Amino acid sequence: MTREVVTLHARVLLHMPLVQLFFVGGLGWIVYPTVPLQTFLLWSALTLGLELLRATFAWWVLPRVEKLRPNRLHAVFMALDALAGASVGLSAVLFLPHLSFVSQALIEIILFSIAAAGVSVAVSSRYMTAAYSFLVLLGATLPWTVLHPDKHWAVLGLTLIYWLFLIRVAGESEQLLYRSVLIRQERDRIIATVSHDLRQPLHALSLYGAVLVSHPSDRTLQETRRNIDHIVRDLEKMLTDLLDLSTISEGNYPTQQNLFSLDTMVADICAEFHSAASAKGLEIRRTLAPVKISGDKVAVARITRNLIDNAIKFTEQGEIHVTTSLMQEGDALLDVTDTGKGISDTEQELIFREFYQVTPSEGDQSQGAGLGLSIVRRLAKLMGARILVKSVLGQGSSFQVCFPPPNGNQQ
Repeated sequence: MTREVVTLHARVLLHMPLVQLFFVGGLGWIVYPTVPLQTFLLWSALTLGLELLRATFAWWVLPRVEKLRPNRLHAVFMALDALAGASVGLSAVLFLPHLSFVSQALIEIILFSIAAAGVSVAVSSRYMTAAYSFLVLLGATLPWTVLHPDKHWAVLGLTLIYWLFLIRVAGESEQLLYRSVLIRQERDRIIATVSHDLRQPLHALSLYGAVLVSHPSDRTLQETRRNIDHIVRDLEKMLTDLLDLSTISEGNYPTQQNLFSLDTMVADICAEFHSAASAKGLEIRRTLAPVKISGDKVAVARITRNLIDNAIKFTEQGEIHVTTSLMQEGDALLDVTDTGKGISDTEQELIFREFYQVTPSEGDQSQGAGLGLSIVRRLAKLMGARILVKSVLGQGSSFQVCFPPPNGNQQ
């Protein structure tokens, strides 16, 4: 995060000498000819020199920002910002005693505006904002209280409140910037993962195509057809998961509230997975008590399929036990328990992240894209349901989804 702030701040500083030149020219137009020319020129040279120093340092930093320590760069920029703020605030100390009340008020307005603009120049870093704006406001306030002592406590108090307000705004903007950086990093991670997961099956398809061309026998055709069909189904599931994840994330997932039998729907889905479980020597055992829930039937079916599919993938021997029951609180419970390898305590929260995959067993290449449980959690939240995980390494895992009762309070 600090590196991003430093980089953005350095880019802004490259343009600041020109902005400062306009500021100096505008101030010169206000104070001329009342302020001695020598005083104005010395202040102008100091202010523009410090701004050029900041811009030069920023120009030096940008090509090297990935190699330098961000915290140290941040501290150096804070020091330079403080010096720049002090030079701007010094204008009030030097010029106000020579000016009329109207000109004094105009310069004060300009300086307070510059302090606010510092929030943008500091790229919402509250520390840079504090360092720059404090010295600008200090220089603007002290000569005013000396020249107009009748309201000095009110001026000092309001200036302090204004400074704290600027820091608060910078802090909130800093949090927004932090979240945007996290979103960008998550987007880059998703793109990299999707690219990797798509490249493997596409490469396999090209290899199978080459096999068909070089060895077009009936035996090769049958075996290759099965493999290609398996790859195409995996690709279709991955793309469907990606589209669903995108739709849910954007809040556009269509839901319909219907009253239906959870146990009947779960029984049908278990039947769908019978052949996949049998192919691995697994049994799907069902204990389905009659339960009715109110919700989106398609979403509940998707939750159930993903949980059973995961259980089959990560279970090498034993069974998958699917249960529906009615809890004492009136909630409907869907429980999918397997006798697989289990999930460690540290991974039980991570498994709901997009593209996260439990460390695979040796030779296991069937984990998928790592989107199934992420979609389960999002759909459960969309329906006001709760999802719980219980797992012991080497013994298996249990995923429980608690659906609110019909016409109950959505949590």
